[in-house]
Amino acid sequence: MLNTTTRQTSDGPVLDIHGDLDFHTVPAFRKTLEGLTLTPGQRLELNLAGLRFCDSSGITAFLVARNVAATAGAVVALTGVPETTFRVLRIVGLDQVFVIEPAERAEADSA
Repeated sequence: MLNTTTRQTSDGPVLDIHGDLDFHTVPAFRKTLEGLTLTPGQRLELNLAGLRFCDSSGITAFLVARNVAATAGAVVALTGVPETTFRVLRIVGLDQVFVIEPAERAEADSA
């Protein structure tokens, strides 16, 4: 199960992702991405603090989000990234593609 809420900030939209981002839930996530309005210079933030599980379909969805943002002239950032997901992103080299704020850093920044 996946629950994604969208909120607007002065920097751009934030998607708060809770639950499992996998083969079964990615289509709904992609619909959410397609419904976003982004403008040049904005930041699309994917807040993963509530992410319990992410498979390869979920990793691909992050790349789709990056493409959506790039098409609009915006950037994407992954925040609150759980350690297990961060490790996978680092292994496949996506830590060089995304701005990534692991969960520990995101929590420290909010304190």
